[in-house]
Formats: sequence, C-alpha cells, structure tokens
Amino acid sequence: MNQYWSIHFGWVKAHSGIEGNELADKLAKEATEDDDELNVVYNRIPTTTIANELKKEGLAKWQRQWKCTGKGALCRSFFPTVEQRPELKIPVTPEFIAIVSGHGRTKSYLHRFKLIDTPMCPCNEGTQSPEHLIYDCKILDSQRKTLKHQITTGGGTWSNTNNNNLVAKYSHAFSRFIKSIDFNKPIEFIKALTRKYILFVYITTHNT
Repeated sequence: MNQYWSIHFGWVKAHSGIEGNELADKLAKEATEDDDELNVVYNRIPTTTIANELKKEGLAKWQRQWKCTGKGALCRSFFPTVEQRPELKIPVTPEFIAIVSGHGRTKSYLHRFKLIDTPMCPCNEGTQSPEHLIYDCKILDSQRKTLKHQITTGGGTWSNTNNNNLVAKYSHAFSRFIKSIDFNKPIEFIKALTRKYILFVYITTHNT
C-alpha cells in the first residue's frame, strides 16, 4: 500500500441522493451477481441523484415565483421559503388559515367583501386584521401574555418575534393563541345574513 495515502472513513446518510454513495451501492449490488460478463459503467448517474436534483430545481423555481408574486404578502411573511412549509407540523384549521392567509373570519376580510359594515375590531383600537389580533388587540392581552411567556420560556424574545418565527419556532404556542380568538360574532352574522338571503330568495320565487 502506498505509504503516502491518507485514508479517512466517515458515515453518510443512505438513499439521500449523494452521488458517490448511490454509485457505491449500485456497484456493490452488481458485484454480488454471478455474471461473468458484468460490464461496470462508471459514468451512470443513479436515479435517486437525478430525482434529488430535479426536486432542488423545482423548489428553486417555486421559490422565485413565490418571492416575486404580487399576491399573498401576509402568507409569505409567515412562510418566506416554500421548502420550509412541508417540514412544519402545523394544524390546518379554518382559524389558523384565516390568520396566516388573511382570508376569512377577520372583520377586515368580511368588510372587504361587504359582508359587514365596518372592519373595526371590537377593541376599537384598529382594523381587525390578523396582525392586529396577534400583536395589538387589547381583548387578547391575556392570551398574548401567555404566548409571550411560552416564547421567552423557549429561549426567545417577544421583541424579536415575527410572523415567520411564530410558525417556525413556536407553532404550538401560536396555535393555542389562535384557538383563543373568538371569531363567533362575525360567523354568526354571516349565518344570519345567509338565512335572510335564502328566505328572500324563497319568498321572491314563490311570489312570482
């Protein structure tokens, strides 16, 4: 053996698209076959490597589109990178979606579509938007205090907390905070409005 060689051994994760490791696995399997005419070709790229590269390319393209789109600014503040989202274990509930997307439940959204007369929050301190509910609404002071405590207990600080941190680092505490928000009044209003509309259509239909 060459005395100048320096050989190092290390562990690498199997079946994760590492080209050299995948090729070594492939050659090892071929070597176990009783084939006298086995033709080992060293320039073949394993399919797992190709799949891994295509995935990276797809995510990069998706990220460029996500970053440049003029829509979804609020949602993007919670999920700035598309690669991050599948790795997060978050509860997909109507309330959670309303907060991270700004669609549904909040008065700012309902007023936008003329379903209610005013976008003002019941606290009378501003428009009832998702960020108002998270950071400013006085009605939620007690729940927000609990959220802040859970964040600081976990090693964070409220002053450095942003929308992305809430879902990436403190998702459980943030989910509990969202569950504490009372969306019933706007929803009951929509239900009542829907019942009136159905009644109006029924009366109109039967009187013509």
